Amino acid sequence: MTAFNLGPLALPLALLPWLAGALVAWALAAWRRRRERPDAEPVLSWMLFSALLGARLAFVIRYADQYAGPVAMLDPRDGGFWWPGALAGALLGLALARWRGHGKAFPETGRALLAGALAAFFTTLVLAPLRPGATPVPDVTLHALSGEPVSLRQAAAGRVTLINLWASWCPPCRREMPVLEQAQRVYPAVRFLYANQGEGADTVRRYLSTEGLRLERVLLDPHRDLGRALGGGLPTTLLLDADGRLVNSHLGPLSAASLRHFLRPHLPPEPSEKE
Repeated sequence: MTAFNLGPLALPLALLPWLAGALVAWALAAWRRRRERPDAEPVLSWMLFSALLGARLAFVIRYADQYAGPVAMLDPRDGGFWWPGALAGALLGLALARWRGHGKAFPETGRALLAGALAAFFTTLVLAPLRPGATPVPDVTLHALSGEPVSLRQAAAGRVTLINLWASWCPPCRREMPVLEQAQRVYPAVRFLYANQGEGADTVRRYLSTEGLRLERVLLDPHRDLGRALGGGLPTTLLLDADGRLVNSHLGPLSAASLRHFLRPHLPPEPSEKE
């Protein structure tokens, strides 16, 4: 399980501790304010806004060569955030809050942040059994477009493998398909598998033909067995190591930059990184 489904909304499990921490921090700050304590909420707001902005800015700077232009850099839907920028941004937000005259609320802010950190920690412990970790991928049977059954473990054996769970009716899936098609050439060390969720071969062929997509290996998951076992919403991208173990997952569309970030820890070092 890589995501938590709440009706039509799917949230990555990795995001839930952060949400729990933020909610508890804000709730404690609001409760302490009603008891006539210094108001920590403005400080928390400055820190959160600056952390998000810093994380996005750091990510864009790191992968600037992967973006087509400024408009793409401003679109955070690819999930492109980098934690060093978040840390720097939070510290900057703290300084800005002090400059704005909220320094007296710093002790209350510290209490709220501590409560949030504890909430995030315990949420992580609760969710730990639900996260698949570096475990073997389920041996589900998929089907080639020709109808031939394909064992997923056999199809993903021996190489780092990216599995994209998608459907032709899903707008975010359609938006990321050209990125994945190009990535097949950019990352020859990675095997790309496209596990369509719940659609028939004719529908998939028609979509690929209409869009002019040449995808490496398209498979059908008619009963969404893989999606139920490891996915959440669509699109979901899974990464397996050469031993067929799940080592990373991403919920939502990938851009060229976020795909590079997603794959980078699991690829051989680039020539410039070896020097």
